[in-house]
Amino acid sequence: MLTKESIATLSPEFSTWKTLVGSASGEVFGKPLRLWQQEVRKALSLPVDKPIIIVGHQPTFFHPGILAKFIAADRLVQEIGGVLVYLVVDHHQGDVGVLQTPEQDIEILSVNSTVALKDQPRAEVANNMEPFSSALQQAEGANAAAQIASGIVHLMSPWVTVHHVIAASDLMESTFGKAITAAMSSDEQRCVDFYNDAVMHYPECHIPTLQQGELPLWNDATREPCPRALLLTLLARLTACDLFVHGTGGIRYDRAMEHWCSKWLEVLPCNAVLATATLQLQLAYESVADARRTFHSPPFDLQTKADYLSAINSAPYKSSQRQVCFQKMHRWLHTIQPPLDLAALTREEEKARRRDWAFPLYSTSQLQELHSSIHSM
Repeated sequence: MLTKESIATLSPEFSTWKTLVGSASGEVFGKPLRLWQQEVRKALSLPVDKPIIIVGHQPTFFHPGILAKFIAADRLVQEIGGVLVYLVVDHHQGDVGVLQTPEQDIEILSVNSTVALKDQPRAEVANNMEPFSSALQQAEGANAAAQIASGIVHLMSPWVTVHHVIAASDLMESTFGKAITAAMSSDEQRCVDFYNDAVMHYPECHIPTLQQGELPLWNDATREPCPRALLLTLLARLTACDLFVHGTGGIRYDRAMEHWCSKWLEVLPCNAVLATATLQLQLAYESVADARRTFHSPPFDLQTKADYLSAINSAPYKSSQRQVCFQKMHRWLHTIQPPLDLAALTREEEKARRRDWAFPLYSTSQLQELHSSIHSM
């Protein structure tokens, strides 16, 4: 059986996206957002005279649902003369050097899973696993986060043109990022109260509330503050972009961010839209349900089966003779129909139904179909 694919989902309809492009407005910390935006964009080497569309993600080899965000953003910037920016969550840490494939897990990059990627030097390519290996070897960037992000940009290039790559840490180090950090410290109780009110207002986001003395920041190995998810998108959507393209998880939790931002800073960020997709690898497999049907309807000789059943029925009830006849029939059945390995069947079916394999593992025709479907919506 070959898996079925479902194409992308965009929300709202793509035809309305152009009307949603526009910078956040208002005043924060006694200064117009327009001036903050100019400062931040210049500091990040972003244009100040073109609409900026941001897609954010960790520097990991993500699945086609994330690629769909970039494809949709790329289509939009082509139509409005804008630029597409990849916001890299460079303080991410984890086992990003191991690539999961249907056959096995393969280490393709030597990284320390306990240290933020921005704090690690360029990583050594561990195995010859194409096209990942070449992309990582040729990638630009002085640290592991930048190297992986550059490799991802290269791997997306047949379908997406990324104009700029910016790091979450650089956004945090901008003048506005520093102003936010200072304001959270000087206005801690008000900031935390509004934050907690926002996440409790949207319990479906499953974002924990802040405890006493806690701010929406992580501290990395160098003790530098790193923005948690809500703070990162607040920074980006207030100053760095004119539209943010989210996936299903991001669009959900950013409702809480919008609530927090409107109450604490009394401004609204720029708009956000959703793009996602579900693609499955073209793996042949037999479903557990089909295997069970086949197992219980084996291709056996009906007369032989009838003879065994007749012998069983003819033997006295609960007799040893009846038990022997029953055992003989089952030995015969096992010769024509081996027992089901339900665990193996389940594993194969789960692999075939997964949507989160790294996008370069999918066929070019599948990714081209994804690209075409988004451009026709």
